[in-house]
Amino acid sequence: MAYSVVGGPALGFDLARLSGGAQVAGVLRLALAAGPNDLDRLAGSHPGAGVREEWRRAYVPATDTESVVATLPLAGAALEEAASGETALLRRLETSLLGDAHALDRMVRRDLLDWTWLHSGPVAVQDPAASLAADVLADAATSAYLRDRLAPELRRAMAAPFVKSGLAGAPDLHTGLPGLDERLATFAAADEEVRRAWRRVVDEQRVHTAQWAPAMHQATWALSLSERLRPACDAQLAGVMAFARAGFTGRDAAYGVWNAWSGVVQASLVTDLLPADDATVLLRVWNAVHASPAD
Repeated sequence: MAYSVVGGPALGFDLARLSGGAQVAGVLRLALAAGPNDLDRLAGSHPGAGVREEWRRAYVPATDTESVVATLPLAGAALEEAASGETALLRRLETSLLGDAHALDRMVRRDLLDWTWLHSGPVAVQDPAASLAADVLADAATSAYLRDRLAPELRRAMAAPFVKSGLAGAPDLHTGLPGLDERLATFAAADEEVRRAWRRVVDEQRVHTAQWAPAMHQATWALSLSERLRPACDAQLAGVMAFARAGFTGRDAAYGVWNAWSGVVQASLVTDLLPADDATVLLRVWNAVHASPAD
């Protein structure tokens, strides 16, 4: 499956199940926000084509993942088996990704830096400086994406040019959308009691799972019509970072906590356009866990 700005929730599902997912999200958020000066700084820290080729040869054999065709049907079956004490499928769902490192690289170059491509009829080439910057961003993202499968020395080397650029600052959950930022901060501050509440409510609401996909489709369609897909992708990536800070795990993501939280993030971006019934579906778990009695 190809990662894309449109598919922020699906990308988030993968990143929420990876130990380095929050770090990947931070790199991708910077790529989304990068301007010409940022790209020049990134290009200036490029390690050279020869060095990158050595890295590629080292990590390409480790990038094989199960395809989306094999992964998506696992979700319902895994949860059914978990309820009866069987966990083999659930373990596969925790580790089988929808995309891979190649899809991540392509997203950085083609989606996040789409404005850096020069078009002449059917031919398109990326601005040379932007292409070098894309290398640095893709290497840093990949080093975190494959964290559990790369040697520590290789992982650090791949991330070093990004760090050298001076743009790899402390990660920030801020999106500039007050309502969403408040929810991100609240979620990220979750303690064990709140985590238990999310797991419990997600489990209780599993009977309504079929309502989630149509509601998410409506929210994504509204985002597309209002040209908010890039801010929405940034919001989902911030959601990945909040998910990790809150102490949720890949197992939580596989069990449905990520989908519930991702729906909250998506709904928070289109409160002015989303039909009330769809908003209710996407905010159901949030309201059950965080709404005060007065609400």
